[in-house]
Amino acid sequence: MTFKAYKLTPVGSWFFRDGRPYNQGESTLADIKSLFPPFAVTAVGAIRASFARDLARDQGWNGKGDWPSEIKAKLGNGQKLAPLSFRGPYLLREKEGRSDFLVPAPLHLLGKESESDESKWEELCLLRPGEEVDCDIGDGVRLPSSKDAQGKKSLFGSYLTLKDLEVVLTGGDLSKISPIKAKDLWDFEFLVGIARDFKNRTALEGLLYSISRVRLMQGVSLAVEVDGIEAGLDLESTLPFGGEGGLAYADMMDGTIKIPDAAELIPSSDGNIRFTLTHLTPAHFKCTWPGPGEEVPGITGSRVVSACLERPVWIGGWDSVNREPLPLKPFLPGGSTWFCEADGDRAEEIRKIGGKKIGEYCEFGFGEIAIGSWNDEQ
Repeated sequence: MTFKAYKLTPVGSWFFRDGRPYNQGESTLADIKSLFPPFAVTAVGAIRASFARDLARDQGWNGKGDWPSEIKAKLGNGQKLAPLSFRGPYLLREKEGRSDFLVPAPLHLLGKESESDESKWEELCLLRPGEEVDCDIGDGVRLPSSKDAQGKKSLFGSYLTLKDLEVVLTGGDLSKISPIKAKDLWDFEFLVGIARDFKNRTALEGLLYSISRVRLMQGVSLAVEVDGIEAGLDLESTLPFGGEGGLAYADMMDGTIKIPDAAELIPSSDGNIRFTLTHLTPAHFKCTWPGPGEEVPGITGSRVVSACLERPVWIGGWDSVNREPLPLKPFLPGGSTWFCEADGDRAEEIRKIGGKKIGEYCEFGFGEIAIGSWNDEQ
């Protein structure tokens, strides 16, 4: 089995649906907006389908109905991906001869939008657990705070290069980083479609729809890594991607997406280490999201002190075996950050968790995390 990384570049524009109904004749057909970046299930489905078409030429499969057992052994079956596993999709920006992978900005990073340059953030600062307060989620809760937070807001929807992410994770000089707004990476274009009665040369009633497709800026693409591919198997150079007839060019990439290593976690005077856990891709837990004092699933010995979270994103998909939609499930969005503590003897074990995946559906690429540090003695 081999590992491969691919760059997916749009042929024109793309369209990615969310979980809302999209049925002919309904009023919800007005201004259906494309999601971006697409969820991992979209990229996984497109890539596996391309691999299947490549295998079909050798296995004699006609491209219809259930996959033969020979293909299932190499690509998995339905929601069971083994022997394959994926990372991403991550944004990739190529600019001025430099290539950078981009990740969602951690939610404990705050800033002001520049009045002189609408593409820039300024006066950046980091939140950390504040003093204990009694509130609707319990008594003695330490909500995120900062003495410099006045007039600032979360950078939710903006992105960082991996180099800038390392600065945030280690509490470095924030004046040296340059968060990137979504509007500088992609834009939307609106399209209207109708069905016509060619005999009467009129539009058919109830068959008018309006959607917005996403068009990436010059040099912006997606990156996906696939592990467990059989030697000799490769993607088509151009493959269907997303809805509404979207296509992507697939190019092989060198190397891998290298998440920054966590800084050394040094026990404080009370013998505990304190660290941040930031989700780089959406994550789903079987249990309810942990509260203060509870353990983050997959991080043995961790204790939640506080968190910077956004509302969940609801992700479903398509069951290719039973030919029906998958139920929507709540995922923590990328950028969500937990402030945790643990016993000091777990420092090296937790430090090495950075770049791994926790939660459910990790084989799809969900749940990848980065580990940072925070200090409760400042």
